[in-house]
Amino acid sequence: MSGRVVHWQCEKTEHLAMRSRHGVGGLTIHEGAWAYCDGLGGDDTHRWVPTGGVPLEALVRWASSGVREGNGNGSNGATKPEPVKQGS
Repeated sequence: MSGRVVHWQCEKTEHLAMRSRHGVGGLTIHEGAWAYCDGLGGDDTHRWVPTGGVPLEALVRWASSGVREGNGNGSNGATKPEPVKQGS
């Protein structure tokens, strides 16, 4: 993984329903900051939501079931990762 801080993630329902791309590709720039869509094969119509600045690794759905690691209480397995703490 790249260790990049991502400020936007795609939460388009159709993209969340797709298999995870596991961090391979999916990075783009949205409003001047890194953005990530985890949906493998997703088109270019995204629904970007701010993350507050989190590592790319926090946005990847690692489980084969399509559920992201973490609390798993978001829609389609999405979780709200904690923003990166500045100055530490």
